[in-house]
Amino acid sequence: MKSALARVFADFAAGLTAADVPPEVRQAGHLHLVDTIGVCIAGAAPSEESGQAARRLAAKWQAASGATVFGLGTQCRSEMTALINGALAQALEMDDKHGSSLARPGSTVLPAALAVAEEDDGTVADVVTAIAVGYEIMIRLGFVAGKRFLARGYHTSSLLGAFGTAATVGRLRGCTSDEIVNAFGIAGSMASGIQESTRTGATSKILHGGWGAHSGIIAIDLAIAGITGPESVFEGKMGFFETHLTPIEGTLNWVTPAAGLGTHWYLPATAFKPYPCCQLLHAFIEACKQLLVELARDGVSLDRIERVNCKLAEPGLTLVTEPRERKWAPRTRHEARFSLPFTIASALLHGDVGLETFSDARLVDPAIRQLASRITAEPDPDSDYPAHCPARMGIKIDGGKVYSKHIPYHPGSAEAALSQADVLDKFARNTRWLFGDGAHDAGVALIDLPESTPLAALVRDIAARAVGSCVREGV
Repeated sequence: MKSALARVFADFAAGLTAADVPPEVRQAGHLHLVDTIGVCIAGAAPSEESGQAARRLAAKWQAASGATVFGLGTQCRSEMTALINGALAQALEMDDKHGSSLARPGSTVLPAALAVAEEDDGTVADVVTAIAVGYEIMIRLGFVAGKRFLARGYHTSSLLGAFGTAATVGRLRGCTSDEIVNAFGIAGSMASGIQESTRTGATSKILHGGWGAHSGIIAIDLAIAGITGPESVFEGKMGFFETHLTPIEGTLNWVTPAAGLGTHWYLPATAFKPYPCCQLLHAFIEACKQLLVELARDGVSLDRIERVNCKLAEPGLTLVTEPRERKWAPRTRHEARFSLPFTIASALLHGDVGLETFSDARLVDPAIRQLASRITAEPDPDSDYPAHCPARMGIKIDGGKVYSKHIPYHPGSAEAALSQADVLDKFARNTRWLFGDGAHDAGVALIDLPESTPLAALVRDIAARAVGSCVREGV
């Protein structure tokens, strides 16, 4: 009789050793660890809404011992720290993401692993081994449904994140296969997360990463305490996929998730995100950069643009263009991060997209709004989404000439991968508010840490590198 997927995954998580994880996977895991710490610190900046909320929550939830909220220095119980750090990691839309599975393990699996390892006196090696488990399971579960969750309005960070986190924490705490199976069943009962906030600009979506991290830890705690969960949590008639996706369109993929488990690793193919906005927009930003070069070559100024047409696949198209009145004139930073017209107009006017793109001043910039009003969008029948987030873009200028660009692979994908140097540059941009001119060196130091380094020592090093007003804030 074929084993339930929960049992297959639990056996994998309980039995994996550090030696089972290939060196290239461990190296990738270490780099994702550094990237995630950087995006947590970016989200914790005092100038960001997420940073302000995190300070209030950390003050309320602080504990005498536990794990550290990055960028704040406050300690809370590990499950609460994971909630805050996971939210901070997703707050500015720079957490990593795997393509066709739509999984975002960097804001779920990693915050949980870092918090639990710090609280339990674990090492970097413990974290890397554990996240290798969590990334694989979260990504492979994403293959079952493909883009169906997004089409239904669900968000995979909290839906799938709890399962990846349960496996990760189960590995860290040396749980048995039975305990991890029970944790999967418990996590399935708690799985939730809707996308409506991306339509309205509400910031509740940033909690999805943190909630996946938090609920996975809680599920393991409950399983260790003796609470049981259904082994059929994934395939069952009243299990996770059936209840969330019925009536199911087409056939769910039950083959790929277990195929090559332990020999084929998806962690290294997980994309680092170079821009602080929805990944669907990243290839369009690249298209803007390339088209700006062509316009400059021909001496064409931006005021000659009559129309900018963009093509992308559903359900992503709806995500970044509806409701129209909100996407063409976003009122909040979070809303702007999911706005195709705002982001493209900003990229064309300023030549790039960064943290400053989503400042309050840019939100009301009349030049951005005026150019955004000339941007249109329509479905792309040739897109291979969700394997990639391609961009097809055309700029029509007065006189009728059209400048066109097709970017087949979004920046950060395996075909357009970011290098370690790129990730370190991103880390420096994200953490400059905390580390000042030493931001790049701080990233290099984290990359160079031996795997034998205790998490507590890693956290102390981060605190020691904080400068200026950050020190006065107790960061």
